[in-house]
Amino acid sequence: MAARYVTELVGALERCGERPAIGAGSRVLRSSEVLDAVHRLAGALAEAGVGRGAGLACVTGGNRPEALLVRIAAHVLGARLTQVVTGPAVHGLEFILRDCLPVLVVHDVPVPATGAPLLDLGELMARAAAREPVEVPVRAREEDVARVTYTGGTTGLPKGVASTFGAMAARDGRRGAAWTETVHLSVTSLAPRAGGRCLEQLRAGGRVEILDPFAPGEFAAACLRLGRVSTYLTAPMVYRLLDDPATAGGIPGLEAVSYGASPILPERLREAVTGWGGRWRQGYGMNEAAVISRLTPSDHDEAVAGRPELLASVGRPAAGVEVQVRDERGAVLPAGRTGELWVRSAAMMTGYWNQPELTAEVLRDGWLRTGDLGHVGGGGYLYLDDRSKDLVIVDGVNIYSLPVEAALARHPAVAQAVVVGRPAPATGEEVCAFLVPAAGHTPSEAAAAEACDLVERELAPAHRPTAVFWGADIPLTDRGKPDKRRLRTRAAAPPAAGR
Repeated sequence: MAARYVTELVGALERCGERPAIGAGSRVLRSSEVLDAVHRLAGALAEAGVGRGAGLACVTGGNRPEALLVRIAAHVLGARLTQVVTGPAVHGLEFILRDCLPVLVVHDVPVPATGAPLLDLGELMARAAAREPVEVPVRAREEDVARVTYTGGTTGLPKGVASTFGAMAARDGRRGAAWTETVHLSVTSLAPRAGGRCLEQLRAGGRVEILDPFAPGEFAAACLRLGRVSTYLTAPMVYRLLDDPATAGGIPGLEAVSYGASPILPERLREAVTGWGGRWRQGYGMNEAAVISRLTPSDHDEAVAGRPELLASVGRPAAGVEVQVRDERGAVLPAGRTGELWVRSAAMMTGYWNQPELTAEVLRDGWLRTGDLGHVGGGGYLYLDDRSKDLVIVDGVNIYSLPVEAALARHPAVAQAVVVGRPAPATGEEVCAFLVPAAGHTPSEAAAAEACDLVERELAPAHRPTAVFWGADIPLTDRGKPDKRRLRTRAAAPPAAGR
């Protein structure tokens, strides 16, 4: 039987016909035009040797609508897609293009030679346009690997996450009216999850608009132009919009916001929810497991109405997802105790591509070890405490970075805070903080000391950062998360500034 994820996507495009589907500024493709382009592209790709089970890599220098069309065509053919949007944080491209075993690499930027045939994206589009619009039947099957998505990780080479079409169909992509009846404005990289979000919107009969690159002014202008907008933002994007005078108090046209990728500071989240209004939804997840838990719009409403602790939560398990908190021996811990999160669902990866030993480390009896540390609080809400790899151990005491970061950011001079550890001869490790000054505040040793005082008062003396670094921004990975690997390198070097 053909893969449901793909047949439903094609069926939605057929039903929507002349309705707008994919836009990028003044250029808008109707659903019928998208489907026509997909069939032509599928034919051109098939002629180039791409078929069911074959690897296809698509490398672009930015977010382009053409990349979405190639993605859908690859899904129709049942190909194994690896999509990369290059940027300053993308590394290991040569390794990726070798490891994913592509029969063809489509690109619009220079790519390293790896032995696989190369085809310029513009040339592919020209070949497709010259073809007759012959319908290509869906060849994908549920058990086929739909995509191999590479995660940056914290050390070493990227690792490929293999997901089947069946797993993609099991993901909670069904959107309520607050999302489907709006235009989904896509502003994050199409390579990891944003491309999937766009296809979820199309699969539900909605419309997407691609904005590249992201900037507060352009984002606000797009919301105003499109009228009713839903979007997905990373935490740093929320901070940029809050810190820009043109968008701080509200964004006309913006009705629904999903956010995730990295923890968000509760105080700044409350500022955005109360200042902008609309419906808010958080998704905690990972490539290996898709969405694990959600903080729903009603949860956000309750939080601002009198339950502020919910804004520090990542919500409750999503439909079809089981979550357990376990200790280092794998024993399940009671509510309130911090341990590693183990999850189980039909949407999980099949494993790491070409890495059976690593797969065996994280997949145990149908459960996935996330590497995240957290606990279950009142009402079954899940709270993250840290990544296991980001844990700082000071004199044998576990220091979780998220509570420290939240305490630092409560100081009025601090707009953003990220905490990492570095080796220390006396204590094994010490806590280092990287701070971004709030608008109108000048970085100073006094402000850093006061922020560290907050940490000590709210948590304990062992949590107090022993080194503080001010900077204009926080470096990000290609997924929009704070790049703690780079920050650890900076922290290990002789400090240029300190508390």
